Amino acid sequence: MESNSASTYQYQHSLHRKTRNALVTTALALMGEKGLSQTNMIEIADRARVSRASLYNHFRDKNEVFLAVVEMEVERIVQLALRERDVAARLAIVSKEISAHKALSMSVAKDPATIASLLARHEGDLWAKVYQGLASVVASDSAGTALAFRWLIGQIFIPLTPEHSEAQSKRIAEAIR
Repeated sequence: MESNSASTYQYQHSLHRKTRNALVTTALALMGEKGLSQTNMIEIADRARVSRASLYNHFRDKNEVFLAVVEMEVERIVQLALRERDVAARLAIVSKEISAHKALSMSVAKDPATIASLLARHEGDLWAKVYQGLASVVASDSAGTALAFRWLIGQIFIPLTPEHSEAQSKRIAEAIR
């Protein structure tokens, strides 16, 4: 009897994860097409092929969806960067990902004040995860991590070319050694 309830729980947990992932991935795609303010909850649910009730079981509002998108993207980019051994190469990957991020650039173009406001809030679990992820990428002390963090934040509003990402990441890596 217990194994049956355990397998039911595992199935429900797996379904919960898949639904949440579908919602976040869909929100990311919509933000890439329309920006943050033009993306709405109903469209996220409909395009993800998830009931609206299920969407609201996972997320209270669009702000929570946005935070989940950011968290997912931070994890993805950090994992991508950590494949490299060299800090300069890692920073170049993060820089290129930020500078070429479709959803981010569309949201900045359509909603610059909203994005600036979200970036100005640096408290909370999400920012702690962002900072920890970047700390693992730069493998430096807090001053080095903060320098890299500020450099990358600037790229949200003024993206770099891949060439500039490479050149500047080398300089940042040298500065934080």
